[in-house]
Amino acid sequence: MKVSALKSDYKVELMEIGSAMYKKGLPSSFVAAAVETAFEFEGVYDLMKMWSEETDKKERDEVIADIQDLIDDCAQKEKVEGTYIRFDDLESIAKNIRQFKDNLRLEVDNKGGLGNLAKITGIPQPSLSRFFNSASMPRRNMLVKIARALNLSQVQIATEWSK
Repeated sequence: MKVSALKSDYKVELMEIGSAMYKKGLPSSFVAAAVETAFEFEGVYDLMKMWSEETDKKERDEVIADIQDLIDDCAQKEKVEGTYIRFDDLESIAKNIRQFKDNLRLEVDNKGGLGNLAKITGIPQPSLSRFFNSASMPRRNMLVKIARALNLSQVQIATEWSK
């Protein structure tokens, strides 16, 4: 069910939660994307509500990372510029993802760390931590944001993990 079909009270509640997120130091670009996406997708609304009711910082960070994942999933509809990876390259890529993320993390650390990257990209630090700590396939739009923040070309990024 789309939240936009719900009453205005729910929209106001989303904006209040967004305001609380912003006051807690989350990037304004993330908060705006979360609220906009929550207007369209109930799952994001539910996560934002869960975040507002959660008191444990670690759990809140996990919810933020989940919200970012859903924002990214919903944004995949947009055409993303850059190099595309052939399907038959995925197996070799999967083997190298951990090494790729470790190397990329070194680059991030050399350029100010995760906190600095979060400020530049607007991606919440918990989402970046999850990205770098998991062995999952990186999302293209996340890589594009990181590449731009580090002044790396998208070709450099894609080529590194497709070797």
